[in-house]
Amino acid sequence: MTTNTNTNTHDVIVIGAGFGGAASAALLARRGFKVLLVEKNNLSGGKAMTLSKKGFTYSAWPVMGAPVQENQCQRLLDALGIADKVTLTSSEAGSYYKTPEGRYEPMPKMDGSVDPVALFSWLGIGMESFEAAMGFFGTLIAMPPEMIDSYEGTDFDSFIKAAHLPHTLYAFIVSLCLDGMFMVTADRLDAAEAIYSLQDIFLRGGGLFALGGYGRLSEACLDVVRGQGGQVLMHARVERILVEQGRAVGIEVAGKDGSGNEGRQQFRAPVVISNAGIQPTVLKLAGEANFPAEYVARVKALVPSEALLGYRYFLSQPVTDKGFGVVFSQTSPWSSERLREAHAGRASREGVLYFEVPNNYDPSAAPVGKQVIVTGTFCPPDPEMSKEDIQAWADAGEEIFFGLFPEARDLIEEKDLYTTRSVSNATRDATMPGCGGETIGLAQIVGQCGKSKPAIATPLTGLYLVGTDAGGRGVGTQQAIMSGFNVAEAVEKVLRG
Repeated sequence: MTTNTNTNTHDVIVIGAGFGGAASAALLARRGFKVLLVEKNNLSGGKAMTLSKKGFTYSAWPVMGAPVQENQCQRLLDALGIADKVTLTSSEAGSYYKTPEGRYEPMPKMDGSVDPVALFSWLGIGMESFEAAMGFFGTLIAMPPEMIDSYEGTDFDSFIKAAHLPHTLYAFIVSLCLDGMFMVTADRLDAAEAIYSLQDIFLRGGGLFALGGYGRLSEACLDVVRGQGGQVLMHARVERILVEQGRAVGIEVAGKDGSGNEGRQQFRAPVVISNAGIQPTVLKLAGEANFPAEYVARVKALVPSEALLGYRYFLSQPVTDKGFGVVFSQTSPWSSERLREAHAGRASREGVLYFEVPNNYDPSAAPVGKQVIVTGTFCPPDPEMSKEDIQAWADAGEEIFFGLFPEARDLIEEKDLYTTRSVSNATRDATMPGCGGETIGLAQIVGQCGKSKPAIATPLTGLYLVGTDAGGRGVGTQQAIMSGFNVAEAVEKVLRG
């Protein structure tokens, strides 16, 4: 094995082509910096990557963006001057409330924002509770930023239960909205983080997608890097971040040398941006010996979001005309205790089911007359989950899916199961016990949001973090892109002096 030190210095090296890494790399390249972007997979997009097979195009797991209006995806396309390269689209939700009697009641159609009157009628909220429910909605939607910020450090479950809402409305807000937006239980979710995002979806809509899949957006970012004279290395795993005299100075990449032999290449730059996750970056790539002990302790104590696990169903004919949806009930909201008990087999694993149907917002996503539905349900993020536990969680989600679409049983041509191991292999390397298969990244819980969220600049000079672990706020892809903007701005200031 050989080591080749590449002497062609870059201005910036970005590790990982998830939405945070791809966005920051493209923005910096657009601003005139020489950028190297390195991605371990053959596909970009990270947790929002797009897959394809047999004429189907689909997300690896359900990926639903929000808000629809004034979103970070469009902001990025406009900033890069590539709005003509990617088409964003919205889709009508196909959410269902499972009544205590077992009926699946479809969510009433709403145009662009949430209609409280239609919502309360759907949830069976009587006139005796109408005024209190309407007052809560009005307060939530009109809450100014300074008041929202005052709830930082309060868990959302305490916040919403103080309003004494009907349980069906509680289940709607927690299960249909927040469980999927943040993939953490409401009793740990930071209330300020939740309120900002609820305002976004209630006022500016939810259900944002990209024609051809979200991978089109990350690929467009990579094209910007290449077009500006930068370099993109795909299927190249970063083995370590080079550290010299107390600062990050580059990376070492595993791969083939110039003769086609297995070797390692080193690339150097004054700034390294990592989209690999804070724990893999600090504890594995850079090495904890290069950071203060208190910072390492803090990083080790950080908690990931929960995970999604489910099936991709390839059907011989359609069963729904909706682009995405959520199935919830009065008993579906997760708490930390219920999730622990369910994983231990001492409580029901039935919770909320998410599904995405790409060819209902993008007709080219499936062969004519067929349909692909990607589903997901809550589970812990441990990539070492046993086969028995994996199957138990998968069965719980499938029971909900077939309860909603019983005809789908006889239409399945093929189905793929993805697990926490699948997610970890494709995205975040497992570094801490029980972590790696998380759906989002760092959990947006009390003590890890707002002022308590990790800074984008690490104590190691020249090393920055981008993505859902630092520098952003909001839901999934939106948070990652916001982080990309903030990191690009900070790095530009450093490089320009």
